[in-house]
Amino acid sequence: MCKLATRLLPLSVGLLAATGLRAQFAEGFDSQATADVTVLTQPGNIVTFVDYSNMTVGSTTYTLPEAPRPISGSAATRGVLIQCNVTQGVASAVNLLAGATPNIYSGRFRLSFDAYISVPLPLPNGSTEVLLWGVGVDNFLPLEAYNNRGAGTYGIYGWLAGENGFSTEDAAINNGDLEIADLGDTQPGENVPFNEAFDSNSIGGPNGAAANTWVRVDIDVDAVGVRVYHNGVMFFDAPGYAPNGFAMIGYEDPFNSLGSNPDAQWGLLDNFRVTTPTGCGTLGTAIEQGTATTGEILGGAPPAISAPMTVRLRGGPTSSVAFLIAGIPAPFTIAAPINANCTVNIELLTIDAVITAPTNGLGGALITFEVPNNPAFCGQSLGFQYLWLDFANPVCPFLVSDGLNATFGS
Repeated sequence: MCKLATRLLPLSVGLLAATGLRAQFAEGFDSQATADVTVLTQPGNIVTFVDYSNMTVGSTTYTLPEAPRPISGSAATRGVLIQCNVTQGVASAVNLLAGATPNIYSGRFRLSFDAYISVPLPLPNGSTEVLLWGVGVDNFLPLEAYNNRGAGTYGIYGWLAGENGFSTEDAAINNGDLEIADLGDTQPGENVPFNEAFDSNSIGGPNGAAANTWVRVDIDVDAVGVRVYHNGVMFFDAPGYAPNGFAMIGYEDPFNSLGSNPDAQWGLLDNFRVTTPTGCGTLGTAIEQGTATTGEILGGAPPAISAPMTVRLRGGPTSSVAFLIAGIPAPFTIAAPINANCTVNIELLTIDAVITAPTNGLGGALITFEVPNNPAFCGQSLGFQYLWLDFANPVCPFLVSDGLNATFGS
C-alpha cells in the first residue's frame, strides 16, 4: 500500500497527509484467534488461516505474492484459505461476515476484499468454483449463491467464477430469489468486462479470466443501487436497495462432483474492508483524459474517502519498471518538449509525487493507497499518469499512459 498521502504537496498535501480514521471495518486475517469475522461453513469444507507466502495445501506447497491492497498495520501475506466440497460430494460454501458479532450495515457503504481463485491446470482437472460477496444478507446458514437463489435467500449477493466455467453466468448479481443480471464471457457482447478486468486467461480460454491471479473486488452500495467492480472494472450497475443486514465475502463450489485435484482447487481471501464514506454525499469520479503513447491508466471504483484506491496500468513495459506521477490535473493536454525531436503529452499541471511501480510480464502495474477518512477531502481532485522509458528510442525515450483525473467523493 503506497503512502501517497505523505508525498503530495500543494492542493492535496493538507488533506492527504492528514491522519485519517481506519475504515469502519478492516480485517487482515493475521490469525484465527484475533480475526473479527463470523465464519459460516458446512461439512466437507476446510477453512485455514495461512501465511500464503509459504503455504501447503495437501501435499503441494504454494508461494503467492502479497495481495494488492494490504491493510495498514496487518501482517503481510496472511489470509484465509478455503476449500469447499473436499469430501462430501455435495455443493457447499463458506461465508465470512464482518464482525465476530456480525455488524449490521445500511445506507451508503463499500465492501472491498482481495481474492485468489486457484484453478487446477490443465483443464479439465477440477470443478468450477466461485468467489462470493453479499450485502444486506443474513446469517441463518452459509449462503450458496448459485444454489440458494429461489430458496428464500435474503439480501443482494453475487459471484465470479475462476475460469469462466458457466455458459451464461460467469459473473452474476441477485436480489433475494431473483437474478438481476449475469455475464457470460462467451455470450455475444458480454466479453468486454472480462477482457478489461483480467489481463490474461491462465486456463487457455478466449477471454480474460480470474483464475490463478489476485482479484480486487469492490461492492459499492447506496440508495440508488449496487455497483460491482472486479479489478476496478464495473461488471454490474444494478438498481435495488440493499436491506439492512450483514456484509459477506466467501467462496463456493456450486456443484456436487468432487474435484480430481483438490490440492489445486481452493480460494484465498484477504484484506476484508467495509467503509462508510461520509462528507459530501456525492459519488467520486475517475475520468481518463488525454491520449496515451501506449498503455492505459484505470482508476476503478469511484474514489471515496476512507476507502482504498488503486491506480492501474495496462500495456506498459513488460517485467520492468514504470513510474506513477501525481499532482494537480491539467484541464487540457500539455505538449511538453523534451528536445527538438521529442514531445511528451502531460496531463498534470504539477508533478508532486513520483512513485516506482514494478510491472509484471504482461506490462501491468498497480499502486494502491488509502484515502483518509477526512470529509474535507470531498470534492478535491488529484491527477495521475504513468511514465516509463523506451531504451530502444534514445531520441525520445519517454512513453506515457493517458491521464486520470480523480475527484474524491463519499
